[in-house]
Amino acid sequence: MAAVAQRCQRCLRDVPAGARFCPVCGARVAGEPRPLRRRRENEKLAGVCSGLAEYFDLDVTLVRVVVAVAAFVTGIIPGVILYVVLALLIPAS
Repeated sequence: MAAVAQRCQRCLRDVPAGARFCPVCGARVAGEPRPLRRRRENEKLAGVCSGLAEYFDLDVTLVRVVVAVAAFVTGIIPGVILYVVLALLIPAS
């Protein structure tokens, strides 16, 4: 049996030593903590959704859809204000 180095923070299962990702849920478990940064590689407006997607190990399209739906549900203006505030507060990579 492989030595258990740590537990996955997402699914709380044992992760084998030396693994970078959880074999059950696929969450990142190894490496240096990543800072939250706006990403220029996959940006559409200011790179906020791309940075959030990379930080949380999610698909960038999923993050964009969630942000668009949240902006629509809250009445557009609060969502746009939140996006602009995040674009100003999150440093670019």
